[in-house]
Amino acid sequence: MISLKWPIAVVLSVTFAVFVTFFGRLPALSLVPKPIQRVRCQLFQIFFIILMAGGEYLYLPAIWHRLTLFAKSTVVLAVLVPYVFLYLSCAADPGYITPDNHAYHMSLYPYDHALFHPGADCKTCGFLKPPRSKHCSVCKRCVAKSDHHCVFINSCVGYGNQHWFILLLASTAVLCTYGGLLGASLLSSSIKEHFIEWSPWHPRRHGLGTYVVMWGWGVQTDIGLGATALLAGMTSPLVWGLLIYTLYLVYCGTTTNESFKWSVYEDDMGDGFAFRRKLSSKRARDLAREPLCPRWPVQPEMALAATDDGKPPPASMQLAGEGEWERVWKLKDVENLYDLGLWDNLGDVFVADYRFGAASFR
Repeated sequence: MISLKWPIAVVLSVTFAVFVTFFGRLPALSLVPKPIQRVRCQLFQIFFIILMAGGEYLYLPAIWHRLTLFAKSTVVLAVLVPYVFLYLSCAADPGYITPDNHAYHMSLYPYDHALFHPGADCKTCGFLKPPRSKHCSVCKRCVAKSDHHCVFINSCVGYGNQHWFILLLASTAVLCTYGGLLGASLLSSSIKEHFIEWSPWHPRRHGLGTYVVMWGWGVQTDIGLGATALLAGMTSPLVWGLLIYTLYLVYCGTTTNESFKWSVYEDDMGDGFAFRRKLSSKRARDLAREPLCPRWPVQPEMALAATDDGKPPPASMQLAGEGEWERVWKLKDVENLYDLGLWDNLGDVFVADYRFGAASFR
């Protein structure tokens, strides 16, 4: 009997590599020098394409003759769609900010005076940083509504391609799940041809040990199909997890970059070092540094700041507010200016220059 040790070892190794690809923002990876990070991103993108194409090459020829016409149509659709969204995610401008479009990106979102304050300059790009933007040290450019730099697409995810990235995750999750379930179904059919009493839904009928051995026998009948189906099944929870987390951030009206910033504030609040203060409606506003944002239905009403000594901010940080600084202890007591509700949050992600309904204004 052929040993499954090496196929399983290969599947586990590839699964770990897929995990690193999806969650490439691990702290350990951030210690890699920037030039090596750029090469790493390119290698991971190539690895992802080879992984998909190689798995499909091992998988499809072995099962094609066993599929119905309808099943063949769904397989072709499931296989092709991720490539389409991968291309669109990579080809689309993620929202790179240039001198020519700087004014446009300054007008997309208001400063919330919590995570993003007026007057912050990008020392590398040499212009005011628009609200919700971030300078990417890998791309060496500022990105509008920056989410993160993803090795998955070897590019940043931002205002211009976030919707394509979400669709890429969704289509890849469906492909992995479909591949794993279809492969398991076909392997189970092969097992049943030789063991009439076999049922994948009743492991107790066979005993756990026999049940595992019979699955192993089924995988050995076609190592390519079995290993690829196993890899797809083990990878799908990782992809679904990243998709669900990304959609959760959309639901919250935030980005990965902003969630990191909020987590820092949450630590400061736990230590008693965070303060808030109401912004004056009559405060002086430098339109060159804080332009109006006519499309956004909500304007900042509160300033948030943190200090190193637990004392209220000095007079230089008063921000033309009203009243005294108030210590804030919990993140739930602070309003996220960029969270307008699920429907409008989705509109902002999937529709360019989305115009919010009149009901959203206040």
